Amino acid sequence: MNALLDQALHWWQGGDILMPVMFTIAVVLYTLLAERSVVLLSVRRSQRRDELLALLRAGHAGERDQRWRAWAAKYVALAEEMELSRGFTVIRALTASLPLLGLLGTVTGMVDTFTQLGVAGLGSGVVAQAAGAGIGLALTATQYGMALAIPAVAWEWALGRRVAQIAQHRENVVRLALSDEDVLVGVPA
Repeated sequence: MNALLDQALHWWQGGDILMPVMFTIAVVLYTLLAERSVVLLSVRRSQRRDELLALLRAGHAGERDQRWRAWAAKYVALAEEMELSRGFTVIRALTASLPLLGLLGTVTGMVDTFTQLGVAGLGSGVVAQAAGAGIGLALTATQYGMALAIPAVAWEWALGRRVAQIAQHRENVVRLALSDEDVLVGVPA
């Protein structure tokens, strides 16, 4: 328990404001990722297929223009994709901010280290040890920024793939339904 407390204190010392900001951003980011995961994993293909077929039967199902059919299929898929990918812009922005905040912590720590070296002079062994510790703390900020961002990038990529798969499935269902009027006749109003 003491080692965990020491590690947390070491992490927190990367900056008075920087580390709490990084922590807050990470909590918000991973909360958004978890929420999008729940939404995307709860989408059932068969349930949405029945809704789409009923919608098409009630609307322009009798339309025979092939261009309209292609447009309707793309429109439904695009609308689905936009609905499911809601929040991805915020996720990408938060993910990009974590390594940048880590870099800011590194630069700030290095500036403080070189300031200490300049004030005390290069000859003191105590100053060299303090400078080494300062550089270590400065690099810790970058390490944590990257460690928090890399899994978020992979998670967001996986969610994006899921959205694309669902949208492609919707487009195929609509295209099939619009090309086969017999399918639409069998769907209850």
